[in-house]
Amino acid sequence: MATIVNTLIDGLTSQMVQARLNSVDAKPFLFGTHFPVKKVNGFVWRTLGNQLAKKNVAADLHTDNGTVLRKRRPLFESAKGDIPFISISREMTRSEIKDYQTARALAQDGDAISLVDYWGGDVDFCFTGVQSELEFIAWKLASNAGVLRFTTTTNATYANEFDLDYDVDDDMKQKTGSDWSQTASADIIGDLVKLIKFAKGKGLNPKFAFINQDELYKICSADQIIKACASYLSNAVGMSQTPDLTQVNTMLAKQAWLNGIQLRVVDQTITREFADGTSTSGNPFENSRLILSETERLGSTQYDILAESNDLILRAERSHTVVKKYGTCEPQSEITIGQADAVPVFDTVYRNLYVKTDAKEW
Repeated sequence: MATIVNTLIDGLTSQMVQARLNSVDAKPFLFGTHFPVKKVNGFVWRTLGNQLAKKNVAADLHTDNGTVLRKRRPLFESAKGDIPFISISREMTRSEIKDYQTARALAQDGDAISLVDYWGGDVDFCFTGVQSELEFIAWKLASNAGVLRFTTTTNATYANEFDLDYDVDDDMKQKTGSDWSQTASADIIGDLVKLIKFAKGKGLNPKFAFINQDELYKICSADQIIKACASYLSNAVGMSQTPDLTQVNTMLAKQAWLNGIQLRVVDQTITREFADGTSTSGNPFENSRLILSETERLGSTQYDILAESNDLILRAERSHTVVKKYGTCEPQSEITIGQADAVPVFDTVYRNLYVKTDAKEW
């Protein structure tokens, strides 16, 4: 094992790493909005309890001297598990360190901050790498009805002890009556009416429909949706155009029996690099899937921070993410590590309806 030494970037301090870490743009990641970050104690995650409580249960009429009927308490539905360790690293090799030292010698002030391009990119890479994994877990888990298996295709290192299965009831996993990819025959409005009616029969009140970008293309391309979004005049002259997301949501809000449902689109691309150097990219939100939810907040990203102390390592924290930098003497290199003990927790898992929009069974 290589011996850890002080950073090989002359003049670099923990304060500089912290400033760079704070400046990284996290807005492209959606999990922070729909699975907001929440610190817990003990490195154990757990969902909210009593999710199946019926809303607006009415009181009853009773006589003055009668016994009040006791209402049934809801079943306690909760899930919990160990928080996994997420980590990513990047190495600045000896030849790259030589390039840095040459540039530093030529710089007028010789300050490490003026040569931030030589070390700042690794901080950015490791921070975004941690967020990318959390984004992947959140949307892969949600779009697959609370199930996520870690395999050699979903994780560079095999870690099946962290497989997730919230054991959602089969009747909460539905399918559409028509295939939404068929532009001429897709009955998207009719399917949504039936699904929302089913959800209400379960005591749910869905207001949002989560889909991925490909599903939005299918919806906007369907003849039924184009016609429903078009004005009377454009329908009369046969010049309707493909609507955008705003137009579709405006149309859906006006439809009877749709409960004011609004689409929320997950447009995200996550790249995974494997041990052999190959990589693959894609949207973690599964194709031909729809999640009907009562709220835009689907869960929480729960985390804890492991206390560490090593004078040789530069360390910075940003919420759930820790970034560390240090040097090694054999081989000579500069290491940057991003890590988090964190996991997206699907708090609303038992209050959502999961739908396959290709009319196929789960």
